[in-house]
Amino acid sequence: MINSTPSPPLPNSLEDSLMQVSDILRCASATAYETGDNLDGLKRDLAFSVVHLINMAKAELERSLECVQNPDSPDET
Repeated sequence: MINSTPSPPLPNSLEDSLMQVSDILRCASATAYETGDNLDGLKRDLAFSVVHLINMAKAELERSLECVQNPDSPDET
C-alpha cells in the first residue's frame, strides 16, 4: 500500500530528535492557536490553554536542546 503522507526521516542523533520534536510542537501550537482564534467562550479558552501547555513544553525542550548543544555549560536550575 502506498502511503500518501511522507514519513519524516529518522533522526540521526539526540539533537536531531529534539529539533524534530521542536518542529512538531511549533506546528501543534500554530494549529491550536488558529483553532482557538475561530472559537468562542469555553472552547476558545480550552484551545488557548493547549497553546500555553505546548509553549511550556517547548521551553523545556529548548533548555534540553541547549544542554545537548553546550554540554560543558553549567545547568542554571
